[in-house]
Amino acid sequence: MAIVKFISKRIIQIIITLILVISVSYIMMYYSPGGFMHTSTMATALAPLQGQNPVLYQEVMAQFQSRYGLDLPLWQQIAKYIWHELTFDFGNSMQNPSLQIAGQLKQTLPISVMLAFGAVLLSVIVGVPLGIIAALKRNTWVDYVVSTISLAGQAIPAFVLAVIMVLLFGVVFQGILPVTGWGNWKQAILPIICLSAANVGVVARYMRGSLIETLRSDYIRTAKAKGVKYWPMIMKHGVKNSLTAMITVIGPQFAFTVMGTIWVEQIFAIPALGQVMQMAFTSFDYPLAITSVFLLGSMIMIMNLMVDIIYAFIDPRVKL
Repeated sequence: MAIVKFISKRIIQIIITLILVISVSYIMMYYSPGGFMHTSTMATALAPLQGQNPVLYQEVMAQFQSRYGLDLPLWQQIAKYIWHELTFDFGNSMQNPSLQIAGQLKQTLPISVMLAFGAVLLSVIVGVPLGIIAALKRNTWVDYVVSTISLAGQAIPAFVLAVIMVLLFGVVFQGILPVTGWGNWKQAILPIICLSAANVGVVARYMRGSLIETLRSDYIRTAKAKGVKYWPMIMKHGVKNSLTAMITVIGPQFAFTVMGTIWVEQIFAIPALGQVMQMAFTSFDYPLAITSVFLLGSMIMIMNLMVDIIYAFIDPRVKL
């Protein structure tokens, strides 16, 4: 019963937060200079009509605004988009009126999720051993090297690392790995490496701190006093208990990595969520842009909710 009450409260909080996020996002787009009808593509297409028949041009503009509710008061526009997003009725984009947004997301979102999952998995595979080594060799040159690598990975943005990878494998080491496109597993290697670099640093540093704290616990001292061998004690009692805390890092990291794929996908020319969002915001495609914001915000908050629930089940000391 407690978990049902907890989940219900969190869902209400998520809905309220999403309403605020959608409202702020829409207001920012609404007051930004320009608009969909003033983008380069539409302006070029409608320029002849505006000069030849101004009356017809105004009629076209009025029909367009009426179709997407842009002629309504601002609060009604916001309320309309909030209702459509919360009921998952995303509608059609302005750029492709005949194509449903849900259809676009169905094609692009799985690619972004796949890249994010691969990046998080790689960060765990690399980051956890690095964190363990740094903890066991703390305050030595090994610890300093691992910490430096972790900080470097966190300091270099994924899109900067992506540009470096494109230069290396597209110019210096041509033919080893593809730097553009999507279709086979080799084309996913470089994007996943770029996306995982920062996560490796986060996982390694968190694992190091968690394991050091665990090794200072009373039950570790008791195990030493009982004569438990070093490596079984480290792996069974130290690392195992430290890994449970990693859930609080890995969950949100997955959601934020999906957001990070947006820029990396652009550089590697991957037809995923990044291209959709880039076109949506640069062309003032309100339905598609707001849907993208809603999707990413929902993903982050749902992942946080799942992390809290899973962590409470794994660690009985944690109370929901």
